[in-house]
Amino acid sequence: MREFVQKIINQIPLLVHQERVQVRAALDGVDDYKKVCDIIESRQDNDQHCPFCHRTRIYKHGHRSGLQRYKCAACDKTFNALTHTPLARMRKKALWLQYMDYMLNSLVLRDIAERLEVDKKTALLWRHHFSTWLYKDTPRILEGIVEADETYFRISKKGNRHLNRKPYKRGGQDSPRGLSKKQVCVFTAADRSHHSLEFIAGLGTVKGCWLDRVFQSRIAVDTVLVTDGLKSYTQFCQHNHINHVIVEKRSTGPYHIQHINAFHGRIKAWINGHFRGVATKYLHHYLWWRHELENSHITDAISLFRATIC
Repeated sequence: MREFVQKIINQIPLLVHQERVQVRAALDGVDDYKKVCDIIESRQDNDQHCPFCHRTRIYKHGHRSGLQRYKCAACDKTFNALTHTPLARMRKKALWLQYMDYMLNSLVLRDIAERLEVDKKTALLWRHHFSTWLYKDTPRILEGIVEADETYFRISKKGNRHLNRKPYKRGGQDSPRGLSKKQVCVFTAADRSHHSLEFIAGLGTVKGCWLDRVFQSRIAVDTVLVTDGLKSYTQFCQHNHINHVIVEKRSTGPYHIQHINAFHGRIKAWINGHFRGVATKYLHHYLWWRHELENSHITDAISLFRATIC
């Protein structure tokens, strides 16, 4: 083996520039592969239990695909740190950190596929697998002054091969003016401590019953809710005895909804500018992705990958 390795080393000076670049990229990929495996293994170290029966009587059971395998003494099943996760059975771990870097910079699928030399369908699947795991269903409670407002995206069946309507012409008027059932409502709320929540609240304007069912448990009892004059907010606050401030102009004293409106502008510019719109069925993935970028202040691929799986 040593002689074989030495022969390879002796051939390196004879390589042309492009061949040396390829060798360097291959070695960097091996390093990224080890980093990815170490981060994945740290997840299992922090939460040692069987994903099938949730017992803690597990022991090491060899290696496969670069990851430590485990066996459960209770149910006798084998697993690794990715079992029963969105990343299970995903291949090419050496490319995952590069992919994280491209997600961080919001590259489109065509550019990602070309740079990683993978199929565009693979790039799309990876995007949704990683975005799915970015969702952390934490019971975050907004406190103090809470701004709430909604923004709207038109229904998009982008990528669907079978439509139950005629396809819209590019640039045409596909929905009536104003709010309608052809628009998806994205409800957002944020407090002054920079904690935020985003939900898809159905079609058309947000409903009071939806606020009671989903939003009421996400705000503290002594919250001051600042909104526009939509009747659903007024009914919601009256029904739940919440302090309510209606902002009809730019601001009402110290109360305003400028922070949440600024967030709407950023997310719309991001979705419509980078991706030229997204399919409605995947909109929640992009909201989770944007939430992580906004709230975690992530600046590098390793931090994004660590936030994804931990």
